[in-house]
Amino acid sequence: MAKDEQYYQAYLSMNTISRRGLFRGLLGGTQKSVSTEIARQVARPPFACPEHLFVSVCNGCGDCVSVCPYGLIQLQQGKATLEIDYSACDFCGKCAEICSTNALNLAFKADTELRPVFNQRCLKKNKQSCDTCQQACPQQAILSDLTLDNEKCNGCGECKIACFVNGIELKI
Repeated sequence: MAKDEQYYQAYLSMNTISRRGLFRGLLGGTQKSVSTEIARQVARPPFACPEHLFVSVCNGCGDCVSVCPYGLIQLQQGKATLEIDYSACDFCGKCAEICSTNALNLAFKADTELRPVFNQRCLKKNKQSCDTCQQACPQQAILSDLTLDNEKCNGCGECKIACFVNGIELKI
């Protein structure tokens, strides 16, 4: 990822370094770091930088919206969001390739951070035979007891799209 001036300005606006912290870092001292991580409140496209940077760097230009082949990316409150309702994301990377601010960049993780939640319409939860979501999952992240392997899941949405009873919701 090419880190330009705008990236560092956004980073430094969210992180402050005291003189004491600078010297401790240089001289090997330890100091408890203050986390600047902001939890995502909305779904972001894959290859998104951490939320605290994303809200600062994304300028809402809409280039990612226009290039998404499935129409999954939309602008809400001037920032790119991901809506997996009618099609799954195949992580083609076009959104990251076109992003001029690097809010989306191929160097970041190919993960939407969405995870399936099985609701009461799920046939398997109602003790009926169904493995549609398991078969549809390209990562094989859904186990037979409907538990999820979070390390394997990338939030593509294939399971939700495949479920014919609308028994899966995707949550952050």
